[in-house]
Amino acid sequence: MRIVFAATGEIALPLLDALSEKNLIALVLTAPDAPGKRGKGLVPSPVKVRALELGLEVYQPQTIKKEARNHIASYHADTLLSFCYGKIFGPLFLSIFKETFNVHPSLLPLHRGPSPVYQAIKDGDRKTGISLQKIGLGIDEGDVYDVLPIELDGTETEGTLSDKVAGLVPSLVLPVLLNEKRNVVPQSGEPTYTSFVTKEDGRIDFSAGVEKAHALIRASYPWPKAYALLDGAPLYLTGVYGSGFALEKREIAEPCGTIVALEKGKGLKIAFSDGYLHVTRVLPPMKKEMDASSFINGRKDVIGRVLS
Repeated sequence: MRIVFAATGEIALPLLDALSEKNLIALVLTAPDAPGKRGKGLVPSPVKVRALELGLEVYQPQTIKKEARNHIASYHADTLLSFCYGKIFGPLFLSIFKETFNVHPSLLPLHRGPSPVYQAIKDGDRKTGISLQKIGLGIDEGDVYDVLPIELDGTETEGTLSDKVAGLVPSLVLPVLLNEKRNVVPQSGEPTYTSFVTKEDGRIDFSAGVEKAHALIRASYPWPKAYALLDGAPLYLTGVYGSGFALEKREIAEPCGTIVALEKGKGLKIAFSDGYLHVTRVLPPMKKEMDASSFINGRKDVIGRVLS
């Protein structure tokens, strides 16, 4: 087996390492270097950095058209394996390979598309997982080889759940790849779809309730970070207390968005439409991220203020 491994994001690194260790990779296909923050030049993808460290050949086409297809075909790989690559493959490209596989971090057909980890947390799912599927022409529509369910406890962030997925992926993928007798089944159930996450998706709606806010804050960390406005500037809420599955709902006396108090061991007590949410960490404008106590030590005037 000779694999073209198409991947870009950091979540794919453990699988890259596992495939390299077994000497299965003919070529690594990854996104072109992208502009860095604050004009710091072009930055390679995490997959490119690791692949070069492992001594693997890397290819970074802007698009997969005829020239790119011919170059990739020259490696005589029989298998395409994709995970967090970021581009859709056309039929001419897929025809190069005898077999195709895609890793998708959800229990398909739920959360097809680019942001399944974010969406599972934001939606308050009690369970998610990883699917290994055949690559189809539609977005994540291919038949499924195997799945690995993951139970959620309501404390996961997008970052911690992505790390967990990354560590589990090799244990799902390698047994299927190395087994010549593979079972594949069509997806069943009503599909749902995700979209690309934007900074504005982190805006908190205080009327939506504590459960949705708790989930949004966790889903939005480390990016784009959930936020509300204080004095017209964004105050990012980056950590929450407890599990989103065990929140107390109650009537509130204060206007939604009010910073009611700093409660020891819990954080900022903030009023929502159906209860109080405790925020443990914040990122104020022009400051570093800090715990709630440090924030209040520098801004005692915010108690009683209303976020919007």
